[in-house]
Amino acid sequence: MKEKDFLSLLVDETFELQKSHQADVSHLEHQLRDFNLNFLKGEFIPQLQMLRFTTSLGQLDLPVNWSHFSDETELVLSSQNDPDLLFTVLEKSWLKKMTKLLITHADGFCYLVGLRKDEEFYLRDLIKIETQPRKVS
Repeated sequence: MKEKDFLSLLVDETFELQKSHQADVSHLEHQLRDFNLNFLKGEFIPQLQMLRFTTSLGQLDLPVNWSHFSDETELVLSSQNDPDLLFTVLEKSWLKKMTKLLITHADGFCYLVGLRKDEEFYLRDLIKIETQPRKVS
């Protein structure tokens, strides 16, 4: 049996989060803040089939049918690996020049994590954190 795709996992986590009525900060988000990394936290909006991120310029809505969300549980993009130009758009808008973009999820939220060249070593830790089992209360 095929493992669930990115969107299915995110939808399951979103509905679990809504049932529990808790929106605690995830272990992943604590790590992102501890590492002082640039990231956007997005929420799945089922009625619109969009991921909504809050940015300093307003809301950024991304359609869930983009190839980035097709079958990976996490995905690392760069300027050489950017079929839908998401990396390119975010690279232009973030103040710090990033070389990698991690797309992942935790506890019902999608995270876009921008990494500079000197921050790429965090990738191994961030992906490892995401694969650890999470307790949903």
